[in-house]
Amino acid sequence: MLRRHRRGFTLIELLVVIAIIAILIALLLPAVQQAREAARRSTCKNKMKQLALALHNYHDTHQVFPYSTSAKGSCESGSAMPPSGTVKNSRGWTQVLPFIDQSPLYNLYDPTQAAGAYDRASTGLQGSTVVSGNDIVVSTVLDAFICPSDDGNPRITTTSSAYAIGGGSTLQGAKTSYDFQAHLETSTCSNWGTRGRSDRYMFGTESSSRMRDVKDGTSNTVMLVETTLDVKDGYTAPWGYSNWTGAGVDITWRRGGDYGDAGINFWTCCSWHSPPMSNNTFGTVAHWGRPGSLHVGGVHVALADGSVRFISENTDYTTRQRLGRMADGQPLGEF
Repeated sequence: MLRRHRRGFTLIELLVVIAIIAILIALLLPAVQQAREAARRSTCKNKMKQLALALHNYHDTHQVFPYSTSAKGSCESGSAMPPSGTVKNSRGWTQVLPFIDQSPLYNLYDPTQAAGAYDRASTGLQGSTVVSGNDIVVSTVLDAFICPSDDGNPRITTTSSAYAIGGGSTLQGAKTSYDFQAHLETSTCSNWGTRGRSDRYMFGTESSSRMRDVKDGTSNTVMLVETTLDVKDGYTAPWGYSNWTGAGVDITWRRGGDYGDAGINFWTCCSWHSPPMSNNTFGTVAHWGRPGSLHVGGVHVALADGSVRFISENTDYTTRQRLGRMADGQPLGEF
């Protein structure tokens, strides 16, 4: 009787199979990663959309948009320098909380007291962040403010008075990936109302814009801009209080000088590094208050009409400037 011998795999055949599997995995992984990023990017876009709608609902209720910052303690001079004893370091997002399903948190917040303790000009705080409990509110990390593609730290990680809640609080401020389109101000602050109409953004220090003020059209004016949770110079702004950096994000910013029009997703920093300007790590914008994202090629913005658009990092300065200003008489139309 004949016996049939079962023939096994040779070593070469086994290695070939393993190599084929490895190649298939190598081809599949990037596709999976791209699919995941596409989902995260879609979620990010939706979060910004919800914030834009919340601002619309706030406007419908109060007939005005919230300010970006109020009674900002970093102001040493300028029309927006708060009077003695009235520094609150308030941010407009605290007033929007009821419109993003955060009414319980809003009810814990005391708008008559300071949200942060930074006071560079020593004009005096209005109350205490600790006694009022405002430090508990502004240290709360809210998912609505965090881009899912960004794995940066959602909290302020320094005890420096320029960025931390301060005032004796042991808590750390919570950042936001999405912020108001606003002029960036530190020691010299200009009241939004004193700026020329053609130079105004929708938000700023003590801003009080209305929908009717968006003369260039709601589909031509940026309302919110995305930024990265980590930056190379300073700290991304917390959503609940202002400090040295807590003014907003400015899509019209450009580095200038030898770098030309380096605005969106500008990674290169810093002059005091050794060697200078050698840190160009992707995903961490160079400076606070600048537009940037972990989405390759650009950044999300919410327009005044509530829509969300993805703006290319190659968008030139003139275009960004026209988008940032709400009444300069130079609407872009389709873009």
